[in-house]
Amino acid sequence: MLAVIGALEEEVDLIEAAMTVSGRQTHAGIETVRGEFGAVEIVLAQCGVGKVNATICTQMLIDLYRPRALIFSGVAGGLLPNMAIGDVVIASHLIQYDMDLTAFGRRHGEIPGQDSRMIESDPGLVQKAAQAFDAAFPDAASGPNLMLGTVVSGDRFIQDPETLRWLQREFAALATEMEGAAVGYTCGLNAVPFVVIRVLSDTASESASGDFASNLATVCRNSFAILERLIPEVGVGEGDHSGGQADTSNPDYRRAS
Repeated sequence: MLAVIGALEEEVDLIEAAMTVSGRQTHAGIETVRGEFGAVEIVLAQCGVGKVNATICTQMLIDLYRPRALIFSGVAGGLLPNMAIGDVVIASHLIQYDMDLTAFGRRHGEIPGQDSRMIESDPGLVQKAAQAFDAAFPDAASGPNLMLGTVVSGDRFIQDPETLRWLQREFAALATEMEGAAVGYTCGLNAVPFVVIRVLSDTASESASGDFASNLATVCRNSFAILERLIPEVGVGEGDHSGGQADTSNPDYRRAS
């Protein structure tokens, strides 16, 4: 089974509409939707906004469904001046930019006990996501741009130029959002391969909040175009940890029922 997460309703609606749904459960206030996406068994969840929600959702999916891989897809703010709405960023690495222990001589984003402040996505999944992008948008002249690199996460919607410049220069980041590093950190602790895919809804400028609202539905279609090609590539022909079913021996699962 694969796990797929989005933070917002618009980020998961298109995926659910393409599924053959076999069941629903609610745990910790988060609804999971199980079913088939083409020939692939997946569990889908809308985690809500922010790192805490993303962490709770990711750990819950891992505990209950034991996915062999996890895909997070959603929107983000671009940090480079030449970026356009609808462009795609696949996170090769993620950093929690609001983790601040600089008072103890650490760099922004460093977590005690970790070798690096950078959280690495699964390289194989990053490659497959890039290939899915190429299949979804074969016409480079008319389609969105693709970038692979660092995405930074924090519990703040960025729209001021000073913070934008700091994020880009401090972390060499391409985009900023509010969940990806938490998802990646949780997957890393559980040895679950993951990839985070972001489509730019805004450019993290002073108009970001208005751009986000007006572009959300449109850019989510770009995200779905990638996922409908990526999920079959990741899912078909690989063995499940869970046989496609939730771990019903887990007491947490019984409470969710």
